[in-house]
Amino acid sequence: MKKLTAILTALIMVFSAVGALAANVNDAYSEFKSKHPDFVKSLTDNNISESTLKDFIKDVDSYLTEMNKTTTVTKNNFEKCAMDAIMDVSSREKYYTLQDTLIMLYPDAIKLAVKEKKVSSEFKPLVETVKTIYFEKNNGGGGGGGSSSDSEKADEQPENTPADDKDDVIIPQPAISFTDMNSSHWAYAPVICLAEKFILNGYLDGTFKPENNITRAEFAKIIVSATGSIDPYALATFNDVNNGDWYYSYVSTAYSMGYITGYPDGSFRPNDNITRADICTIVNRVLKAKKSSVAAFKDDSLIPSYAKDAVYALNSKGIINGYQDGTFAPLTFATRAQTAKIIYGAFFKTEE
Repeated sequence: MKKLTAILTALIMVFSAVGALAANVNDAYSEFKSKHPDFVKSLTDNNISESTLKDFIKDVDSYLTEMNKTTTVTKNNFEKCAMDAIMDVSSREKYYTLQDTLIMLYPDAIKLAVKEKKVSSEFKPLVETVKTIYFEKNNGGGGGGGSSSDSEKADEQPENTPADDKDDVIIPQPAISFTDMNSSHWAYAPVICLAEKFILNGYLDGTFKPENNITRAEFAKIIVSATGSIDPYALATFNDVNNGDWYYSYVSTAYSMGYITGYPDGSFRPNDNITRADICTIVNRVLKAKKSSVAAFKDDSLIPSYAKDAVYALNSKGIINGYQDGTFAPLTFATRAQTAKIIYGAFFKTEE
């Protein structure tokens, strides 16, 4: 009987904590919406539901709770932790549309968040809302953020606090890993690099699916993200790309920058898989690399005329190598792993 009572008591405590979190999220969201209606409206006007926003805020809070198990989250280091949480959660498949909308609406804020882990004025409302939920929950005894006195002491610390103080420890990036790839995979380093930069994400189930193909719309997003050239005001004139499409800003930016041209019939065919030849063509429109003397691929005759210079220019630079049998397979659809390797070699390998 005592054991049953203990179990029931534990369950009541768990459900009470869950209920308290739901109440905190709802209350904080209501205040968030009341104080920052323009921010909320900018998202809901782009087909982001309020339930998605609430779920996102709740998931960011959960991420911070998990982070706190290895790195103490205090008011003093909260912005760093919050930006890690927001960037990681927004890159999950569930929130692709929200992430794309944020990039479209607030490109400079996203760049600042990704590169420097800093909170711009546009994202302050979101961060402050998560902060309210996190510390109210934890101060009530429901989490690992420390007591209210601990949090207050963190804010009172002088700027010249010794470097070994726990609040001044640099917050490590969440480890990126995929259940279907390991360090022995030939594209492992490129995949991890692009995942860490939120350019080519994994899936919600923890996989990367390296052998899946890439669509033309997905590659438009990848090339624009890799070059940091997103332009929310760019316009596209393709007859099969509409303003409400998740990829509109990426396609329109790539078009305005001259990275893509589309087809003679005025279409872009966003949902078609992209070929290896077309990826080379688009990448070299950015790099403008010149080919040097290299051996022709055995299937050179299959390389479209518009793509030949690009293919051999990237081959000259070691960005592409072809297959062991001496072919390039230009008309084969590019896989996610192959795409990662090309983008990494073109734009990020020199950072090492």
